[in-house]
Amino acid sequence: MPLAADRTLPKGATIETDPRLPPVVSYTLANGFRLLILEKRFVPAVSFTMFFKVGNADCRPGKTGLAHLFEHMAFKGTTTINSAGYEREKPALDRVEAAAQALIAAESSGKEPAGKLEALRAELDRAQEAADALSVSDEYLKIYNSLGESGLNAMTSADYTVYVVSLPSNRLEAWMRLESDRFKNPVLREFYRERDVVLEERRMGESDPNRVIWEALLSSAFDEHPYRNPTIGWPEDVRRLTRTDAENFYRAFYTPDNATLAVTGDVDPAVVIALAERYFGDWRRGGSPDRSCPAEPPQNREKLRTVVFNAAPALRIGFRNPGMGHPDIYPLIMAGETLSGGKTGRFYRNLVEGRQLALYAWAGASTPGNRYPSLFVVAAAPKAPHTAAELDAAIMEEIERLAAEPPTRWELDRTLNNYQAEMIKQLESNTGLGMSLAQNESLMGDWRFDWKAGEQLRRVTPEDVSAAAAGYLTRANRTAVFLGGKETA
Repeated sequence: MPLAADRTLPKGATIETDPRLPPVVSYTLANGFRLLILEKRFVPAVSFTMFFKVGNADCRPGKTGLAHLFEHMAFKGTTTINSAGYEREKPALDRVEAAAQALIAAESSGKEPAGKLEALRAELDRAQEAADALSVSDEYLKIYNSLGESGLNAMTSADYTVYVVSLPSNRLEAWMRLESDRFKNPVLREFYRERDVVLEERRMGESDPNRVIWEALLSSAFDEHPYRNPTIGWPEDVRRLTRTDAENFYRAFYTPDNATLAVTGDVDPAVVIALAERYFGDWRRGGSPDRSCPAEPPQNREKLRTVVFNAAPALRIGFRNPGMGHPDIYPLIMAGETLSGGKTGRFYRNLVEGRQLALYAWAGASTPGNRYPSLFVVAAAPKAPHTAAELDAAIMEEIERLAAEPPTRWELDRTLNNYQAEMIKQLESNTGLGMSLAQNESLMGDWRFDWKAGEQLRRVTPEDVSAAAAGYLTRANRTAVFLGGKETA
């Protein structure tokens, strides 16, 4: 049964008592580590969402991809896990770092003869082999397998990095032991091998038309802001990343006051808090990492780009939005749903089913992130024999019609009903709910954000939607990328 409001909780813990909201228990350790706990006794399982407010937008110029690469390294163990003896391993890892930095410096200079570069690569290989002999392969993953894990994974975005796993509920303390060790005592072993894995992932992505067109849109729509950079990083940056870079990144951003843990499932919140105090209470608080971003200059002209690629034609459009903290975002969300809310949305009715111009067409109010003003996006692909240019013209006709003629009340009510249904459905999944709670708390400042957003959406009028479309979804405020044809920009 859900936690009762009168259940004894540790001092400083609070429980949500509004019957319209889930009874989430909130607690913050002295070091700033935030806990969100939702007791759900339906099955003997618990999901953990460890959420850090750090993503690719926090990577400095020349260091793109560092947040993503560190996520990979967070699975490489600690001073006690994946090591055959850290006292012997550390000097070996330091020799790897010295060899790697010498090689990177030589490659970056562009002046060293091929023979010297080959010798430096051989030295790095020897150092890595010596360090590998002092590590234990995949011990961290094997431990989790023995605990009965489900869904062990991690993800990096422009805004955040998150680590998730589900376990039997009697493994609560085991998770606390493992994860406190992982984030307090990480050892970035196999760094350069993993960097090469990421570079290969990047290379393979260059043959994926979907990745190529999204990357082209973001890099064209943003001139200065780091939202223009791919999360996996630009290849020339990734090649120069060092273990020292990753360690500095860890010290700046992987701190308790930059972390939120959501625990959902068959747990006693008081026990979760006590264990968190025991295992995470001595995690040292961080400083104030540099989160400064260059100001994005205003857009006052349409940007068009065609990407040459051997793939079916496709179209991506981005319109600058004002950011999730701006009141206009709510009518823009409604505009997106009016245009593409399933088979009753205007894009499907008019462009896919009606005129049969498109294979698909959908819109979303905020890509690639929510921490900063980003893009209202439209993604579409033409249906042969129609072209992307024809589809683009039809999409803009639909948008201009929405700007000129407010949507019906039925269209807005449909969106509100769908939103409410999704909120109810979200409650069924421990993992999905944990992700929502942690993300909203960390990025939006309140785990209740989705519920509050629903209230804001209910206040939006048809006239508000048209005004937002007229103000933001304009040609002067848009970037359009066409896949196929000849390069035009």
